[in-house]
Amino acid sequence: MIRLIFIVIAFLMMVGAVVGGFYFWGIDPLAKLGIVIGKVPELGDKPPASLPPSYVDFGLLIVPVIQDRQVRFQAELILRLEVPFEKREVVAANLPRLQHAFLQDLIQFLPLVLRDSNGLEQDAVRRRLVLTSERVMGAGMVKDIIIEHTALK
Repeated sequence: MIRLIFIVIAFLMMVGAVVGGFYFWGIDPLAKLGIVIGKVPELGDKPPASLPPSYVDFGLLIVPVIQDRQVRFQAELILRLEVPFEKREVVAANLPRLQHAFLQDLIQFLPLVLRDSNGLEQDAVRRRLVLTSERVMGAGMVKDIIIEHTALK
């Protein structure tokens, strides 16, 4: 009787090892038999629900405006980045890179914009920052940039 119990236990252990080996090599033996555990229901033709917009707070960006070899103004921008939900953490981890790129680009761009006009054109600056973020992070990482506050001092 004890021999029979040991034979049954050994047989079950070998079946478990074979099934585990199949899973290790990427073969699902239960799917081959038509047994699926925890199957997700199919959505059909319905599009997936869209996620609400996700934002990463950039914070304050202070840019010196250099004209005629002198600092004429100081532009202060409070920015918020609109990003895809699944890429929030990647963009948040790369904020120092974006800050450096924004500062470097706006130091060259703002003197040209402010020389021709009286104020800061937010749309032009926003488009320029979106292009800079695409150049630094790649396309699709930053959807839009919201300028919450601007000031020239």
